[in-house]
Amino acid sequence: MTLDAAVADYVRRGYAVESRTNTQAVMAKKRRIGWFWNILLSIVTGGLWLIVVIVRLINRKVDRVVLNADPTGMLIR
Repeated sequence: MTLDAAVADYVRRGYAVESRTNTQAVMAKKRRIGWFWNILLSIVTGGLWLIVVIVRLINRKVDRVVLNADPTGMLIR
């Protein structure tokens, strides 16, 4: 698989390209937040749970993938 094909595959899965050179690509994707339980807990606690939701939104985790290729463009595993 070539670097271009791997980048296209990760973009299809929701990742964004952070940086790209001829031999390396860094892909990133923010983790999702489960809205159903957060909204339910906000209603049950009278809005106090919104503090937790805001902190989670600000400090969301990011999944990063670094793809390396040799000079011919083939992926290095």
